[in-house]
Amino acid sequence: MVFIDDLALMLFTLPLVSVLISYTSIQAYLSFRKEGYQGIKRSLDDSIVPAGILGVVITVIALWGEFTWTLPGSYNILFNDVYLLMGIIVLSYSFAVYTGKRLQTTGIFALFVGLITIYYGVVGFKLGLTQEPLALLGLYVTYGLAGVLGFPVTLKLDYLKEQNANKDPSLGSWTILFVLFWLVVIVAGILGAVIGVETIPAHLAHAP
Repeated sequence: MVFIDDLALMLFTLPLVSVLISYTSIQAYLSFRKEGYQGIKRSLDDSIVPAGILGVVITVIALWGEFTWTLPGSYNILFNDVYLLMGIIVLSYSFAVYTGKRLQTTGIFALFVGLITIYYGVVGFKLGLTQEPLALLGLYVTYGLAGVLGFPVTLKLDYLKEQNANKDPSLGSWTILFVLFWLVVIVAGILGAVIGVETIPAHLAHAP
């Protein structure tokens, strides 16, 4: 079977997910303060198509990696396991928004996947599986934390939907949670982009 080196592409889909999540959630927050829940709904609806496309691409690449063992040694496990789970989360989010279902089911899934991702990152760091172990640890921990924080964020969005909140635009202490969520997602995206950029020259020169 022909070897396909898609590691750089995998890494670049990570910041795309971060951009989509941060842009959509920040836009939803700002729109809520002006229009109530209808502003949130419009922002979430706008993300359905790009989230669906990203989810499909990530899931297909991850399944290919899982089925064909495209990477040497245990890298297939380290990279593709959590990557596949991310694809499923993104697809689940897109489908939930499209069908008007509650987001918290996707959120609780993201919580556990986040914990799994952190665990993979810590183990990979201890085993020294990359030449940049700190970058690997930072990438896995930040995306893991984004998943963990995603659960309370989805709970709040579901609450606003059920209450049809359109009278009081204040989110109070929840604003702190949203800001923390945004910071983690943005830092994760930056790490993914930096690692992806550094990966391209070596992988263009010759595949691992």
